[in-house]
Amino acid sequence: MLGQMSIVDLFIASPTMVVLLLCSIVTTGFAVERMLYFKSSSTNVAQFMKGLRERMKSGNVAAAREYCKAGKSAVSRVMTQALNSVGRDHEEVAQRLNTAIEVERVEMERNLSILGTMSNIAPLLGLFGTVIGIIRAFADIARTGSGGSSVVAMGVSEALMTTAAGIVVAVIATVFFNLFVRRIRTRTVELEDAREEFFSIVSSVTARPKAQPQAKRADTASQRTSDEIVAASLLT
Repeated sequence: MLGQMSIVDLFIASPTMVVLLLCSIVTTGFAVERMLYFKSSSTNVAQFMKGLRERMKSGNVAAAREYCKAGKSAVSRVMTQALNSVGRDHEEVAQRLNTAIEVERVEMERNLSILGTMSNIAPLLGLFGTVIGIIRAFADIARTGSGGSSVVAMGVSEALMTTAAGIVVAVIATVFFNLFVRRIRTRTVELEDAREEFFSIVSSVTARPKAQPQAKRADTASQRTSDEIVAASLLT
């Protein structure tokens, strides 16, 4: 209870509070949606790339493809695109990887603009409700010809509650917005590092035969699978 006015009465008397309630629901809903997305698509990138390196160095590119396709993380999808580009020149593979990373970034930023919008408009809605509440208070004074507390209670309560509600919604939206922006930056850097490590893996696969004695090169070449040969051609 707020004096003689309940919360329900406040929502009935103040359309601004109803709008702020809807904003809070939208903010909470999209914040939870983004949290579930980042949780379901998270992985240990270093551990993932270690597994990919082992499969690539063994020459089994088919197993590397299956390893990437089995993952549900952003890095697994990016590496799937990389392996599907096997046989193309370095510049084209790099472009495909950059595009895949950008696609993942767009997906990570999905619905983030809504949280940013809520963090900006919620205080303005609260301020709007404050103005409406003050107007209501002065209108009540003018109508009754009295300035008693009981006359202006409704208008002042509406003014203060809408301000407080707007600030609360804005704070929640801002906290989650900044949290997700930070997580996007971190994950993007991890994907870029994974891209460079992929080229390092391919480079090591390409250079490996050159480090072997001349007498063993013929036997080694005969044992390489067709997938390994295609993988080695990435940097040509």
